[in-house]
Amino acid sequence: MSDSKKYQLQDLIERIEAVDRMLKEHASNPSSFMIEQYEAKKIKLLGYLIDELVDSRLRSPYSLHLVSLALKKFYPDLTKAGKSKRINNRLDKSYKELKALETVLAA
Repeated sequence: MSDSKKYQLQDLIERIEAVDRMLKEHASNPSSFMIEQYEAKKIKLLGYLIDELVDSRLRSPYSLHLVSLALKKFYPDLTKAGKSKRINNRLDKSYKELKALETVLAA
């Protein structure tokens, strides 16, 4: 991996961490609008990180391990309870569709 790619991925992780901090700061806000906006941004950035880690040039058991670490770090509730506490209406349909895959993977 080139240094520029490494720094790009590190910057992406830092951006996800910043959005995650903003989510925690706004967690007590009674309006769900800000939380939904930050959650969408976090999902988008984490998706970019995962896409880069599973790119054919980096794909390996270790890159998949890094994907797992990222998910555990940014969505610890997924590994503990089976789903995030912050599933909103927009994500609810996707969640239900993906829940069927969880059963297959968990078997």
